[in-house]
Amino acid sequence: MQRQILFRCPRTGMNVQQRIDDERPEGRTPVDSYVPVRCPACMSLHFVNTTTGRLLNEPNGQSGSTPRSA
Repeated sequence: MQRQILFRCPRTGMNVQQRIDDERPEGRTPVDSYVPVRCPACMSLHFVNTTTGRLLNEPNGQSGSTPRSA
């Protein structure tokens, strides 16, 4: 099953929507699980949290992305 995540590209500042495979066991949500995502805005590889949409190197206080999933 796939779902969508939304994150902000650190190079362009654009909001990016990307589909990822949802490999979570039923009923379990990994809080600190990051996946590599090829960014269509800058064509670079970013590591994105599958739950929150935050980037791996993004400071905790910065709200650069909105956690959304479908």
